[in-house]
Amino acid sequence: MSPPREWMCGQQRLWMEASDLLCMELHGTFDVAAVEAYLRLVFDLADRHGTFSLLADMRDLRGIAPQARSRLSRVDRPYPYRAVALHGASFTFAIMAMMVVKAGRTLAPAAFPFELAFFQTEAQARTYLAPFLHPPQGRG
Repeated sequence: MSPPREWMCGQQRLWMEASDLLCMELHGTFDVAAVEAYLRLVFDLADRHGTFSLLADMRDLRGIAPQARSRLSRVDRPYPYRAVALHGASFTFAIMAMMVVKAGRTLAPAAFPFELAFFQTEAQARTYLAPFLHPPQGRG
């Protein structure tokens, strides 16, 4: 039986769209319990698959708890992302996400090796991530 390809971390839905693209829909408030589940998942996927990119839909995000922001910026090992593309973020949440990454890069620069970019639409975000993804394997 193969491992699941879709997960819930609190209200946040995640799925692997390809072996190197993790997709995430953020809903409601991203609290510290959901962040802990998210971090366990991300680092477990890294142990099994290596590095990958993250495409996150922030259109339905309503809040990020202060403890959650702090936890996201304080990780024990490098995030396994090649690139992160966030789309649909309000101005406030885009600034908040940028500040989490900046804080993390100040506290542990090696833990945040990825490129981070913000887009209005999913299509723009996917276009940005395309060069960071592995091409599909051909059948021979």
